Amino acid sequence: MTSAEETTATMPNLQNKDADWNAFDPEGYFQHYYGDPHPDDDALTYLAARALRSAASPYRPLDIVDVGTGPSLIPLLAALPVASRLTAWEYAKPNLEWLANELTAPALRPQWQHFWQRVKAAHNLDGANESSTLPHDPLPLLVQSTRLLRGSIFDLPPRTFDAATMFFCAESITASTEEFQSAVSAYIETVRPGGLIAAAFLAGSTGYDVSGRRYPAVAIDTDDIAACLIPRVAALELTPIGLSSTEIRSGYSGALFVTGRIAG
Repeated sequence: MTSAEETTATMPNLQNKDADWNAFDPEGYFQHYYGDPHPDDDALTYLAARALRSAASPYRPLDIVDVGTGPSLIPLLAALPVASRLTAWEYAKPNLEWLANELTAPALRPQWQHFWQRVKAAHNLDGANESSTLPHDPLPLLVQSTRLLRGSIFDLPPRTFDAATMFFCAESITASTEEFQSAVSAYIETVRPGGLIAAAFLAGSTGYDVSGRRYPAVAIDTDDIAACLIPRVAALELTPIGLSSTEIRSGYSGALFVTGRIAG
């Protein structure tokens, strides 16, 4: 039996409620996944910022929610240039405390400044040089625009937001396929008809370790994601990011970025 099979065997159908989210170590997660910026995350940041840019206009910024933000500012930074308001919808108390500390720090960590440059690059398409209007230091605007709310993905309000991001949440909170599908459904339904989704899913994950503690995940692929989104999402685009036949970093073998409009 391989290590992945052993993991699956010891965590059969573990649901979201079975994981100890109050023991989650956000700083350990940050250091492992974002301490050294990875090309896959560069690509994700750029794609998300570009998708959100296409959905907004200078005259109508967007009310945007990020679902399951966790210990990451990437989704908030990607949405910041086009947001009238940013909501970080997060369940785990340690993650909310960590996010609050990041937003009240004297300065952004170098890693977040690195990803902010990818956001600015996404706003410099077609020679428009929109990036020149974006601040060198996004922290003051980020603090001004962002609210932190504690809530489960399953309790998202329906038809509330103009756009929603979600990076590595629905598939990384449960080992139950049915619960994963319910989570994706709640995510889609929180966006108004015609609004945008921009989401990333880990591929091939059967679980992941954070500071010696195991958390569940569902091993999904392109077909699984498409089945959840079609026909509820129009103009669906799916972009593989760094897909590999072997595990990259711990807990996954690449990512899938999807964007589209909620069907009316």
